[in-house]
Amino acid sequence: MRNYTISLSSDQLVLLKQFYSNYLLKVEQPYVFFVAHHNDTRISAFKSGKVVLQGEEINPELVAIKSFLNITNYAAIGSDEVGTGDALGPVVVCSAYASIEDIEFLKKLGVKDSKSMTNKEIVKLGPVIANRLTHSIVILTPEKFNEQTQKGLNLNKIKALLHNHMIIKTTSKVEAAVPVILDQFCLPTHYFNYLKDEKLVYRDVEFYTKAESVHLSVAAASIIARYAFLVKMHQYSKKLNMKLKLGASKEVDVQIKEIYDTHGLDGLNKIAKMNFKNVTKQNLT
Repeated sequence: MRNYTISLSSDQLVLLKQFYSNYLLKVEQPYVFFVAHHNDTRISAFKSGKVVLQGEEINPELVAIKSFLNITNYAAIGSDEVGTGDALGPVVVCSAYASIEDIEFLKKLGVKDSKSMTNKEIVKLGPVIANRLTHSIVILTPEKFNEQTQKGLNLNKIKALLHNHMIIKTTSKVEAAVPVILDQFCLPTHYFNYLKDEKLVYRDVEFYTKAESVHLSVAAASIIARYAFLVKMHQYSKKLNMKLKLGASKEVDVQIKEIYDTHGLDGLNKIAKMNFKNVTKQNLT
């Protein structure tokens, strides 16, 4: 059973009671404004303005309330990943919690989706945001990524496993029950199917495409993940004594051949995602 509390104005309480007019329960207590039951969720609204949601999966109900009342300023956990379009370097997944105070902090920083920010901006903001926000992050090295793909896991399953793990870690660090928002990379049914063999699965997740525009916690997670990715790429570059290219361009093809010629297949396995076309089309194996 999960609980989530939101605070509303008296006008919003009246509107919300109308919203649940067909699902009201008879509760006669002086401090209770109304109680409703909808989609296995109990909604208790108090005259003080506090509204408590109780249920196993409360996010769908919370989404409906936020949408109906046009509430945009609320605490949440956002999860995002980077590195999945880069032939070189790791896959990084981060989930981050942003309180209402954190959201104001992020707005002042000018936080937006990491894909629309320069690397210079990422390097500047990444450590600041990571230091402020409660978050969990995992860096899956190319070598580990290659081990997973050799076992038959596809990219989306790898991402689902990493996201689930980081979401569980972050929710365990946050006392309040808050919405969890995931930048959607596959259908929700597919996402949970990828996790069917996991002992622990966090199921109360909201899926959105372009989720960074839905909540700043997702944008923050994206920036932290991107910063960690760039730091790792810098480390790899120093080790190889060459500035590694991002993405999956023809320039990356050239670098992959150069790494292979200098360090062999084992060396390339530590730097590149071996199932990418940039590698497979060169017939190096």
